Amino acid sequence: MSADDTRLLDTAIRAARVGGELALSRLGKPGYQKWKGPRELVCGAVLEIQAAIVDVIRQEFPDHALLVEESDEPQDEQADPLWIIDPLDGTINFYHGIPLFAISIGYRLGGKFRLGVVYDPCRDELFQAILNKGAYLNGKRMHVDQFAGQLETFQRAVVGTDWTGSQEDLKRAFQLTRALASEVLNVRTLGSPALSLCYVAAGRMHAYYGLDNLNLWDIAAGAVIVKEAGGAFTTLDGRPWREANDDGYLATNGAAHTHMKGYLASVRKLQSEVRARRG
Repeated sequence: MSADDTRLLDTAIRAARVGGELALSRLGKPGYQKWKGPRELVCGAVLEIQAAIVDVIRQEFPDHALLVEESDEPQDEQADPLWIIDPLDGTINFYHGIPLFAISIGYRLGGKFRLGVVYDPCRDELFQAILNKGAYLNGKRMHVDQFAGQLETFQRAVVGTDWTGSQEDLKRAFQLTRALASEVLNVRTLGSPALSLCYVAAGRMHAYYGLDNLNLWDIAAGAVIVKEAGGAFTTLDGRPWREANDDGYLATNGAAHTHMKGYLASVRKLQSEVRARRG
C-alpha cells in the first residue's frame, strides 16, 4: 500500500472512530429532531458527529472537497478529490435507541472510488477497503459468501433492502419484496444501507438492493467494500455503477447476481405494465 493510501485510510479510520465514539456517548440522548422528508430524520447529535468527522479530515487534507449528508449549503458532487461522508447511517435506529447504525466514509479521486470505511460503534466493527487492495473487518481479510451454484445461492440467499420514497414508491417496494420473499430464504431490513452492504461483503447476507432515491453518501464506501470482498455491485439492470442514480443498485456475492437481477427486473416490468394499464 502506498504512503498516500496509508495516510488516506488512517485518516478515514480515525475520523470514523471519533464519530463512532461520539455517537455512542449520545445514544439515548439524540437531541432535537427535524424531519427533512417523510422518512428522513436528522437530530442534533448527528450534526455534532458530522462536525467531529469533518474536523479530523480537514486537519489532514484541508484542500480536499467534502460531500456531507447534513448540509444546507450547495455542495459539488463532481469535485475531485472528494470525501463522501454519512455521519450516521441509520439515524432512525439511533434516534430510537436501536444499536444498529454506522459511520460511512468514502473517497473518490480521478473519478474512481478508491476507499471505503464503515464503522459500527455498537459492535466495534470496522469495515475497510482500498481499491485493488482487498476488504477487511477489524484487520482480517473478508470475502463474500459463495456457497453454491447460482440458482441454489439465489434460493438460499439472505437478502437486504430498505424502504424509501413516497407512499407509491413504498407500495411498489412492498409488492416487490413480498414476491421476492417467496423465492429466497429471507428478506430483511436493517435500516442502515452502509451496514447492509458490509454484511454482504462479510458473508452475512448474500444480496442487498436499493430501488431509488439514492444519495452518494449512502453507498460510496459500501460499494468499494463489497467489490473488494469479491462481490458484485451494479445498477439494477446490470450496468456498472458509478454514481448515485434513480435506477437503483444491486450488491451481491456475485453468484446470486444474475438471478437477483433477473427476478427484480421481471417484477418491476410487471409493475410498470400494471401502472400503464391503469393510466
